[in-house]
Amino acid sequence: MDVLGMVYNELITDPYIKEKASGRIKFYDFPETSSVTMAPNIIIDPLDVPLPKDFADDTWLTYDCLYQIEVWSKNRTNTRELSEQIGKVMWNFGFHQGTGPDEWDEETGIYRDARRYRGKLYRDDLDTL
Repeated sequence: MDVLGMVYNELITDPYIKEKASGRIKFYDFPETSSVTMAPNIIIDPLDVPLPKDFADDTWLTYDCLYQIEVWSKNRTNTRELSEQIGKVMWNFGFHQGTGPDEWDEETGIYRDARRYRGKLYRDDLDTL
């Protein structure tokens, strides 16, 4: 199961997120600070590998996942609004928001809102076990 790909696909199909950050949604790939403009960048960062959880009859049923999704831009309002929309998308996908830093770098003028999301997804092969 490609959970990272699933998270990415959930984000790029949301109309608001697509409008604000199309082409600038990446995973593992942090932008050079000099390349960040008013247009936001979204970075999906897996903080742990999906872990087997929830067992029945000695079989694990779910993946427990932890991701950090960051929004970088030079506009504080855009950064916050986009982060809030990501939170809604992740909630509908079954992930709950945890903690994460909300920062402003005076030297570069970049606002960074990084929120952590934990969720469980059922295995996609349960019917073949």
